[in-house]
Amino acid sequence: MAKTKKITATNAVASTKEIDMVTEILGKLVLQGKFAHMKTHVQAIMGGLLLPSLVDNGQLDAKEPEVAELLKSYSKPEVKKMLNPEPVTVTEVVHERPVFRRIKDGVNKEKRIKRELDPAGRDILIRWWNVNQRLVPKEDPVCATLTAQVNALNGHEEPLSSMQIAGYFSHLCRTGLCLAEERDARLRNSMKRGAHTIMPEFTQELLDAIKENWVRERANEAARVTDHAKLAAQREKGITSPIIANF
Repeated sequence: MAKTKKITATNAVASTKEIDMVTEILGKLVLQGKFAHMKTHVQAIMGGLLLPSLVDNGQLDAKEPEVAELLKSYSKPEVKKMLNPEPVTVTEVVHERPVFRRIKDGVNKEKRIKRELDPAGRDILIRWWNVNQRLVPKEDPVCATLTAQVNALNGHEEPLSSMQIAGYFSHLCRTGLCLAEERDARLRNSMKRGAHTIMPEFTQELLDAIKENWVRERANEAARVTDHAKLAAQREKGITSPIIANF
């Protein structure tokens, strides 16, 4: 009879490789229709369990702003709320997440890009993209996980940020908006230049999601122009409070 290995506090620590394997497996499973109901639970596991484990393993720095924000978003209280939401009676929904418009004066953004994403790093992201075939918001926990993987390739260089990883996924989405022939030509040209060695893939479902998101973002931009005009008019009257976006 095979003996069951006893799990103790000393051997219960997961390695970075094991965490990456779990992330990939869960990502594949949740894409299947029969497991769609587990999406929230998978997000809770990836953000509330795997992400802190990468911090414990030294692959992520909890002091990094992006990592700290994700750890806060998937803290124990937040995960409990996510998995056990309080019942709420809603009569009318205007915005799921209200967006407050403000006019910022004198803001000089510091350039945060210390180094560019290299071909090996792009290949890591494209492999994930081809398997998961979904949009990646900048606050998605997978950005921090993939950032750790890419930075591990060149530990002696300046580390990339999660925002740069999310930015590359945005680049793939913009490529997805091109016609099939143009998209294929652009990607093959970038491969010839040595930017990456793997061809990014786009399912029709992903292309539809990219287009829907593009339409939504354009509506948001149009509303932003209108709202900023209202803010400018209010400022002339001495009113400096923000307004809630209406789109």
